Amino acid sequence: MKIQSARIKNFRALKDVAIQFDSVTTFIGPNGAGKSTVLRALDWYFNGRPGCLNDKDCSFGATEEDIEVEVTFCDLTDKDREELGKYAPPGVETFTAWKRRTPDGTETLSANSKSYKPFNAVREQKSAGEKRREYTALRSENAALGLPAWTSATAANEAMTEWESQHAEQLEEAPEALQTNFFGFNSGGKMSGLFDFVLVTADLRASEESLDGKTSIIGRILERSVDRTAADDEIARIVEESRCKQQQVYREKFKDQLLDMTGRLNEVVTTYAPGRAVMVSPTEVELKAPRTTFEVAVLDGATETAVERQGHGFQRTLLISALQLLAQSGAASTDGVICLAIEEPELFQHPIQAQTFAKVLRELAEDESKRIQVMYATHSAYFLEPKHFDQVRRLSRSADDNPVVRVYSATLEAVKTRLDGVLDAATVDRQLDGIVTNQLAIALFAHRALLVEGTTEAAVIGGIADKSGVGSLEASGLSIVTVGGKASIPLVHSILAELGIPTYALFDADSGYEERARAKGKSLSKIGKEREGHAASNRKIMKYFALTEEDFPAECVGESVAIFGDHLEAFMTQNWAEWEESCREIEGGSGVLLSKNQLAYRTATLQAGGDVPQMLLDVVARSKGLL
Repeated sequence: MKIQSARIKNFRALKDVAIQFDSVTTFIGPNGAGKSTVLRALDWYFNGRPGCLNDKDCSFGATEEDIEVEVTFCDLTDKDREELGKYAPPGVETFTAWKRRTPDGTETLSANSKSYKPFNAVREQKSAGEKRREYTALRSENAALGLPAWTSATAANEAMTEWESQHAEQLEEAPEALQTNFFGFNSGGKMSGLFDFVLVTADLRASEESLDGKTSIIGRILERSVDRTAADDEIARIVEESRCKQQQVYREKFKDQLLDMTGRLNEVVTTYAPGRAVMVSPTEVELKAPRTTFEVAVLDGATETAVERQGHGFQRTLLISALQLLAQSGAASTDGVICLAIEEPELFQHPIQAQTFAKVLRELAEDESKRIQVMYATHSAYFLEPKHFDQVRRLSRSADDNPVVRVYSATLEAVKTRLDGVLDAATVDRQLDGIVTNQLAIALFAHRALLVEGTTEAAVIGGIADKSGVGSLEASGLSIVTVGGKASIPLVHSILAELGIPTYALFDADSGYEERARAKGKSLSKIGKEREGHAASNRKIMKYFALTEEDFPAECVGESVAIFGDHLEAFMTQNWAEWEESCREIEGGSGVLLSKNQLAYRTATLQAGGDVPQMLLDVVARSKGLL
């Protein structure tokens, strides 16, 4: 089984959020948005000790409300169903369990604490006859439920449970009399061995996790990889032999002495307490066979040192290596799933190591034979794979007095729906790998984004922003994203919109294409095709932004998109002569033709005198002001 979804209520910053999970789930968002809180809520659900939460864990002082984490599992195996029994009857594809902390501190884990209210009347009946009467009446009154005819109480319960699993949104709190504790994921619980949740926090210490303990990463690896039984049995035999030899030594060395002492002592005792006697003998010393344990040391050259004496980078590398081994050895030796939840996997990692770790995690999660699920909260582009944008969960937090955390995701189906009538599904599929993989990563970490066609537009806009204040764009959380051509703007914009990232766009209408084409000696047929291409792209973008479609729209700055009537260079020539002069000076000084050169354009923008064209200032202002 794997986690399909979770709902977290009243847990720290998360007042009420619902999250879908994949084989790899990537949480991104600004600091304080709640990424790590999601992982810690799940850790409480799976591994939390009773009493580990208190009132301070309630959202913004809501101590009168329950803390609740609801997890729905999918991909149930035969082994899962065998262990879950009545909680996963035939026909039910998912399984849901709730963990709740009430205001008085009581914690419960239940798989049937919620139900469809009309079913309660059936379940409350004591006898099969009464259940049958209520069930039949319910079928008659509400045929839309699609319940099968009564055959037995067991079949009826399974039918109701199956219906509830498919209509979770209609479930309510079940009457207390119908609720039973579900013994879950810790040792002895129904889920023990079926699903193992391992949280690696940012402050986790390798020195602690390398100790051979039941809950440490190294301990879990050893438990799955090393059979201690034979050694422990042999040690137990040796200890028992030692105990027998000990008793033999006592008999040989003390028997006569103790018999003599006992006899003389009893001569005195009987004078005070007739009929009573004492006996002096060696104390039975209990020798308990020790459990076989292991330790991890580091060989630094020829010197053996302790793990805690190593630097943060090596310690994190050790944790990463141990996690990889845990995943590989654990899944290979059990029927269960291991879920690796990692907070900032890039921490203390050299970029190459971070890239390698990201690839290893992806490979482990996508290998079905490994039975591994991965989730992490990250600020690193190395762990953000744009082609898997549908596995990204972006968290944002409002800035009011009662902040609300929202979780955004972008499915391919939702993106295609946004693009309906602009790009057909086949075109989206073709564009995804090249456009998304190369251009999207930087935008996904932004608070807001400005889409431009190429690097020269990015250089000019960035330079203009820095003229008013160095780093002003970055301070506002705005990223300028190059999409490689205007035809890519709708696709990238739709993905960012689904992820809740406010986005502005700037593109060239290319109305001067014909003059440039003739100057290059292009044939009429090629000029015609070029016109068709520009006109088609312009119309698609205008349609996407719900504007009046035109072959070559006029220059404008709108609410969500700005348009150069022709292109950047033509605009700058017409509206900022000092910029063009600055370009010529840079070109003359270097002796190199710098047309379309990103560095030259940025330098020219920073050095140019005169007034910055109002259109460009408006583009910057609208982009920075996105909400």
